Amino acid sequence: MSGHLLAIFRDGEPVSQAQPGDLVEVLLPRTGFYIESGGQVSDSGVIFSSPGSGESTRYWEIQITDMHKPAAGVIMHIGRVTSGKPKVGDLAVARVDAPRRMDIMRNHTATHLLHAELREVLGEHARQAGSLVAPDRLRFDFTHPQALSSEELDRIEAGVNQRVLANNGLNISHKPLQEAIDGGAVALFGEKYGETVRTITIDDNQLSSYELCGGTHVEETGEVGLFLITSEGSVASGIRRIEAVTGQYAYDMVRNRTRLLRDTASLLDTSPEQLPEKTQELLDSNQQAGSQLKKLRQDLANFRLLRYLERMPVINNIPVLTAIIDDVDIETLRALSDRFRQQHPSSVAVLATVADNGKPIVLAAVTEDLVSRGLHAGDLVKHVSRPLGGGGGGRPTLAQAGGKDATNLEQALASVPAWVTDHLQDG
Repeated sequence: MSGHLLAIFRDGEPVSQAQPGDLVEVLLPRTGFYIESGGQVSDSGVIFSSPGSGESTRYWEIQITDMHKPAAGVIMHIGRVTSGKPKVGDLAVARVDAPRRMDIMRNHTATHLLHAELREVLGEHARQAGSLVAPDRLRFDFTHPQALSSEELDRIEAGVNQRVLANNGLNISHKPLQEAIDGGAVALFGEKYGETVRTITIDDNQLSSYELCGGTHVEETGEVGLFLITSEGSVASGIRRIEAVTGQYAYDMVRNRTRLLRDTASLLDTSPEQLPEKTQELLDSNQQAGSQLKKLRQDLANFRLLRYLERMPVINNIPVLTAIIDDVDIETLRALSDRFRQQHPSSVAVLATVADNGKPIVLAAVTEDLVSRGLHAGDLVKHVSRPLGGGGGGRPTLAQAGGKDATNLEQALASVPAWVTDHLQDG
């Protein structure tokens, strides 16, 4: 499409000529560029000087990235001058990025098919509540009270692809608004329509799509290529969102996932078809190994604890155990403290370990009879964790704390007997 440059704006001000690198807005007498509306994004492309513009040696080009409509009937092309010096009055050619436009058209037609399929699978209450039609994806919001099941998503995706493969033509017509509404055309709630509207009909005698729409579409559904749902989720109360891809983007997704499946199967020395069975075998084996490792660690922790029990101090006939047990978690420390208290019904235990991140974890346990004699596990664990740069607390009989630095852990544990002596009251 060609025409003379009617106006050039730079930084919101009109100029007679633009320079290379300028971000400009240009006005043409007419345009084939689509401006963002109804969820469909604006076209992009290029506006360049026509060979018949006069000065044959003067060539310029503007890469168009967006559009906007400052007033009724006025559409401005937004872009950057990539070469030459465009001037008001120059004869220009406007060329839309055709491959990008085609990707957008595929996605827009797919949203109509998706809308119809949603009503077919979920019910007539599933109505459009917003959309985005971009070249690389589509996003469709619709009314529905709950998350869609895997089976529902599979049915919807399969249904759309069946309509794509049917390769039905799109019937585009203009008619009075009321006539379209009376005929069952789906209108977007809150959208403003003129007296004459554009309607898009896709009908394959099994599922019909009839909507008011001013966007760009493919001529036949087969041009959509492949339709894949990439996500489904909630965006508001009673509003769900489906995102999907079509055409080349859908093919790229299938190709990448197929490659990942093939490579994963190769790593596991199996075929893609047997991958689920092989994976389950590995999960079962890993779970069994994990159970065995957990038992070995517990046995090792018990063995390590024995060494501390051999040199455990006794204060006023009260065993006071302090120990650093490597490579265990807080649950194992609790289990060890429980076992110790069962063997020593009147006792104190402070067990510690160092986590993978290098930070110490401390657990203090005091038997019930000693709580009444002034010992409190929460106070004890705070005392031990203080030189470790941490803090914690808990019940009188059991408390835990964390620290920032394990450097002083042995010294902190060494202070426990003195603390018990200072706080123990006569029974």
